[in-house]
Amino acid sequence: MSKYVTRRPDKALPVRKGPVFPIHAGKGFLVTGGTGGIGRSIAELLIAQGAHVVIADLKQASVDATAEALGGAAGGCFGIAMDVAWEEAVAEGVAKAIDLLGRVDGLVNCAAIVLHSDPLAISRADWQKQFEINLFGAYDISRLVAAHMIEHDIQGAIVSIASEAGKKGHVESLAYSASKAGMISMTRMLSEALAPYDINVNCVCPGGVATPMLKEVSEAYSEFTAEPAPAIFDKMLSAQLVRHLQPVEVARVTSFLLGDDAMLVRGQAINADAGETPY
Repeated sequence: MSKYVTRRPDKALPVRKGPVFPIHAGKGFLVTGGTGGIGRSIAELLIAQGAHVVIADLKQASVDATAEALGGAAGGCFGIAMDVAWEEAVAEGVAKAIDLLGRVDGLVNCAAIVLHSDPLAISRADWQKQFEINLFGAYDISRLVAAHMIEHDIQGAIVSIASEAGKKGHVESLAYSASKAGMISMTRMLSEALAPYDINVNCVCPGGVATPMLKEVSEAYSEFTAEPAPAIFDKMLSAQLVRHLQPVEVARVTSFLLGDDAMLVRGQAINADAGETPY
């Protein structure tokens, strides 16, 4: 009997291009981690969809360069330096973002770091650093932005960028995985807490997105395996798409969750990993 398969031979599926509509016209958004691959792509898409965006990140020079590249103040993009690990910096940054935008209709928590190590040798300091940035900072920013929305009766949305690692976990990034699992749980609780104020809360769980962070992951794995980092990066593909996920694809999911059409999607951790996570 001749061989029969139910699917075509593997080949990379293209990134689909679609029309951009002004679905966020007149809205103001704060995007943390806005100079990174996913954060920058989210900011760029929101601006194209008619929004004004404040991007926040650690270094002022990077923030300024990114904001200018995305059109600057004239194009609806502003930049502020913010260290999300420090409560004082978060409070000052959120206040500045509100001042620049006038009102904040949505927040995207995208700032994050990942530190790789032997799962039985992670220092307390490395645990603390990842949780302060990935989870504690996201919570502080969320509660401050939510307070602004409640005070001004804004029916807004909060979207946090978690990770498939928060569901499946990765041994070499145990603390990072735990912080993202915490973000998923926080999303569920904040959704319930903010529902009476018509503030929608969700998170997105990307997989292997072609960003500088993924290249850092491949470099860390190279130290564990002695395999060249570029070769590892080239293997970190979606099994179904046969390619890396692109930041704009995560941005599209995020944009939807920030909008009114996502009214029924509440407290969810939406997989954006091309089918890698089964739940």
